[in-house]
Amino acid sequence: MGEMTATAVLMMLPRRARTPVAVLIDGPVPSSLRLDVFGGRELFVRMRRGPGAHGVAEPYREQPRDDFPVESDPAVVVDPGRFEQARFACSASVFGATDVVVFVPLDADGAPPSRVRVPIPSLDRPSWHEFELVSRTRMECRYRVADKSDAVPTGGSRALSAL
Repeated sequence: MGEMTATAVLMMLPRRARTPVAVLIDGPVPSSLRLDVFGGRELFVRMRRGPGAHGVAEPYREQPRDDFPVESDPAVVVDPGRFEQARFACSASVFGATDVVVFVPLDADGAPPSRVRVPIPSLDRPSWHEFELVSRTRMECRYRVADKSDAVPTGGSRALSAL
């Protein structure tokens, strides 16, 4: 994939987990998603209506499977074949919590992005927190804040996360 500029951050807190979960996507904000990791198949439904706003985290609530119609397929399925679990440095300034499990989409070859730009809320112009891949283990990827000397992404400015 090389580089990824996320268009939305989907935030959820599974009932059986204490750690918040975030999913980065690079397309339109889906109405629902299914989390097929951590040994479960939890369904989540978007809490807000309307289009997504740049940088605004999209909250999702867990939906009991019995309350969700069988014929309604989730808009996004998060599973290990399509997404990689990742940890981001300075995650509190980006995701609102210090210990967040983040899933980033994989490319067609199954590789995670080497650079990830996460949107920051902005009324005037788009901006991002920019991260680069530091390591990839069997369990997860680790990202650190990109260097100040790196080029600013096209179409916006970059804000480095506070430590």
